[in-house]
Amino acid sequence: MRVLAEEPWSCFLLEEDGRLYLDVLVEHGAISFSVTSELSPEQATRYADEGVGYLRDLSSAMRHKALMREWSAMPLPADWEARSITAIREWQKRGNG
Repeated sequence: MRVLAEEPWSCFLLEEDGRLYLDVLVEHGAISFSVTSELSPEQATRYADEGVGYLRDLSSAMRHKALMREWSAMPLPADWEARSITAIREWQKRGNG
């Protein structure tokens, strides 16, 4: 797993085995959590065409759905969080973000 892009304090675009995942920070008052979604082929194409601006729009929509309790989390492997945190830390060590 590796980080491809970041919007500080908003989201990370992760890639694993050719699949793209958007990990979005959701904050509401004193509560914060993240939601993750695999990008569909259409979303991946839009990201390729529009870049980080599309990620901002998509993460905003995901954040809104999560706050409105309209978000249904996708099933992720048990070690997903640990692997994604490792990828994010490696990204940051290289001077990104």
